[in-house]
Amino acid sequence: MKNRSMLFVVVLSVLTLMAACGGGGGGGGGSAPTPATYTTNGEVYTVAMASDGTTYIGGSFTQVGPATGGFAPIDAATGLLPSSFPKVTGIPYAIVSDGAGGWYLGGVFTYVGGIKRNNIAHILPDGTVDAAWDPNANGAVFTIVTSGGTVYVGGTFTTIGGQTRNRIAALDSTGAATLWNPDANSTVEILAVSGATVYAGGSFTTIGIQARNRIAAIDSTTGVATAWDANAGGTVYAIAVNGSTVYAGGGFTTIGGQARRNIAALDSTTGLATAWDPDANSSIGALAVSGSMIYAGGQFTSIGADVRGGFARISQ
Repeated sequence: MKNRSMLFVVVLSVLTLMAACGGGGGGGGGSAPTPATYTTNGEVYTVAMASDGTTYIGGSFTQVGPATGGFAPIDAATGLLPSSFPKVTGIPYAIVSDGAGGWYLGGVFTYVGGIKRNNIAHILPDGTVDAAWDPNANGAVFTIVTSGGTVYVGGTFTTIGGQTRNRIAALDSTGAATLWNPDANSTVEILAVSGATVYAGGSFTTIGIQARNRIAAIDSTTGVATAWDANAGGTVYAIAVNGSTVYAGGGFTTIGGQARRNIAALDSTTGLATAWDPDANSSIGALAVSGSMIYAGGQFTSIGADVRGGFARISQ
């Protein structure tokens, strides 16, 4: 089963508090929480109204809070939500800074901040939805990366930015698709940019006019796959580039010409697997590089010869 990694995303139960005046034997007065305002992460079995206006609820939940939708910006210093932000109707799978205080969102959704947006949107620094930028993807957007003024996206869509683009595209500052068109034959799960190269991972077997099994390096100008061919034996969900090394994670057992379970380091020139081999016992859904460490998230319970429950820090 596929893991989706969502940074800074708050996920709450769809079960809302029900306005049940007098429920559970409580007194009169007061009012129940507005369903559109508060949610719980479990079932509510009883609601009671106190005479001082307090609403008491009981159930199997462990958290109660304001409904955020699938996207929530959290203050780094206080851990609090801002007083207002655009709520997403659906699930964001990709959240990427635009470099100017705003954000690009990709996923499976239909509205952002009450404005119709199909699966991709741009949020401005003031928290409003960019009314002028609307690529209108007809399928899921799982990954977004930016380079200069270009926004690269991947997913399951077949049209985006006003053009036919199969699962991978480049968008300009207006939201229109550029001429860049690698044309993947199946889902693109992850993109990463390094210099003039766009790395793509997913379940595809052709991309950039070449046969490439689930991972490829694509020229950022022509859209053609380079000679780099790591040939993954299963779906690639995560890619992180650090200097001359391309780290890949997913659900594979072979990659770069070697047996590698779910995580590997690949030479950026040859595409061959290096000696680095943490050997995760289940799929990797997210990778990040920080200093000399690789952070991995996924469904594994052991990695790097240690027991780890879905998240690990590994030395390069």
